[in-house]
Amino acid sequence: MTASEETTRPEADGRRPAAALTPKPKRIVTATQRRAEIAIASLFLVTPLASIPAAFLLDPILNAPDYLARLFPEKGAVELGALLWSINNVGIMFIAVFAFPLLRKLDEALAVGYLACRIMEGTIMMVGIVATFLLITLSQKYLETGVTQISPLVATGEVLKHARFLGLSQVSLPILGLGGLLFTWLLFRFRLVPLLISVIGLIGYALVFAGGISGWFDLIDVSPGGNGSPLAVPVALFEIILLPFWLLYKGFRMPEN
Repeated sequence: MTASEETTRPEADGRRPAAALTPKPKRIVTATQRRAEIAIASLFLVTPLASIPAAFLLDPILNAPDYLARLFPEKGAVELGALLWSINNVGIMFIAVFAFPLLRKLDEALAVGYLACRIMEGTIMMVGIVATFLLITLSQKYLETGVTQISPLVATGEVLKHARFLGLSQVSLPILGLGGLLFTWLLFRFRLVPLLISVIGLIGYALVFAGGISGWFDLIDVSPGGNGSPLAVPVALFEIILLPFWLLYKGFRMPEN
């Protein structure tokens, strides 16, 4: 047997030559899907870039003992914080809007559930923004009347502060967790992203959901800086780093029709 005959003959032990291995097919996506992936990834990055500065602007003012005396004089910072929070609230709804056409091909019921949860979450959080603007008006009235700390205006301010907390944290967190569980279950079930990413998302949203419900019964403190804050770390890792950068780099692995 010549050398040339040896290299062209199939392997005697049944193994296929390396050249005969079938190459892995390339990922082929439509322009619509790719635009949706980029939009989803961008919104996952934009929302924390809006909400985190908003918290830094608003929390020092609203948590101050003399917050009613500070709100109106510092209304520019308060309004900017409210605007940034509003960008976050609208952004989280549009994440689900862009994801819906892709997810409904896999499981329409879960896709609708995710969209509904995100719309509910964003709407409830806007209630917190309304309460923030009402606090500015209350602060103005407080400064004009010069009332003491036993004034009904102070009690009203506490109610509005709590309404803001309910809208931006306590009520919206379980809805965030529930919607996130639907979303990441779809990612996990259909292997749309690597297993590690979807599992971190599932764990993170489960913690947010359980923590949010626990906050209703005062078992943990879900306010910013409270003892429930560590529960948000896996979700932050999933939403700010893992998922958006994977979508920008690779995108969803949609099943073949």
